[in-house]
Amino acid sequence: MTLTIKQIEPARKNFYAPAFVVEVSGQNLVRKLHLEVASVQVDSILGAADHFTFVVNNAFNIAQREFIRIGERTLPEFFEFGAPVKISMGYGDAAGLDVMLTGIITEISTNFPSAGIPQLTISGFDHSFCMTKGTRSKPWPNRKDSDVVREIAVEHGLQPKVEDTGVVHDQIEQSQESTEQFLQRLAQRNGFECFVRLDDLFFRRPANDQSAAIELTWGRGLVSFSPEIRLTEQVTAVEVYGWDVQAKRQIVGRARKGDEPGRDETTRCGRKRASGGEYLQGICHDKPATLRVREPVFSQQEADRHAKAILKRRAEGFVGGRGESIGIPELMANANVSLQGLGCLFSATLYIQQATHTVDASGYRTSFEIKDNTI
Repeated sequence: MTLTIKQIEPARKNFYAPAFVVEVSGQNLVRKLHLEVASVQVDSILGAADHFTFVVNNAFNIAQREFIRIGERTLPEFFEFGAPVKISMGYGDAAGLDVMLTGIITEISTNFPSAGIPQLTISGFDHSFCMTKGTRSKPWPNRKDSDVVREIAVEHGLQPKVEDTGVVHDQIEQSQESTEQFLQRLAQRNGFECFVRLDDLFFRRPANDQSAAIELTWGRGLVSFSPEIRLTEQVTAVEVYGWDVQAKRQIVGRARKGDEPGRDETTRCGRKRASGGEYLQGICHDKPATLRVREPVFSQQEADRHAKAILKRRAEGFVGGRGESIGIPELMANANVSLQGLGCLFSATLYIQQATHTVDASGYRTSFEIKDNTI
């Protein structure tokens, strides 16, 4: 069910009194430790680890020429690497805020200006951080990609929220790559998304065919929006070539315009929505616009899945854009947002691929990037 700004206003205290809670090692920095947190930012990103940053103003004691202490430790020592962090945002009382991210501290920085007091800037990532470090090689014989992802989730202390991929591979190889790179590669070849949200690892088809979480109207909730429509990376078809070892024959997987997953089939501006490949066909007519690639695929099912995954990635580059709204916790990567009041061409439900939530002296605002495969 898509909610409007008017519907969520009561629960969001009419968007007055922006608030946040930052907890480090279970301690509330403001209420318990009495630190002055000047700003908090959370970045939700598809295909990458979510990131956070917060800034502490009253970090340094000028008279003692030393950072303030939390118990026996100075503030930089309290914000130790790997310390657990929980960040919530919203409006009103702390009890009603939304948990935006849980993760660990990975970066501490400060500056000693010519005038003013040093600040501490603390940054970090969600619980997928350790997956991005190092490389390894490991085989998984006779497994589905989804089976491997479940094992990796448990290995890293995460709850697997994994959709079945169906195809059993003779061998799945992680070859001198980080676990994060490996997971993203498995996701890409299935046309899936892989991301961590709080303590869950998701591996699934994109949710771009679901209802929008929020409806924003330009001038009411939606502050600004800058869309882009590009044909440069579009193709009319994809062919993936592999080899069937048992049958000793070539395999060709195919995906064509109209096969784009999650496409919107509604009517817009008096005509049916079309993908970039369909627009390209109208321009190039019978001229070839087929992308042909050779991939290590060994069955027809696997080849077709690869072809559709490549077509999906290309098609998603057709429509892009950036927007900014009042602060709305529901606007997260892998959710849909309905944008209205932009004319029939640009008023649409679009998929969020990145969202940045910021609370500072200017209030609470959300900026986001979208993508879509039809217009």
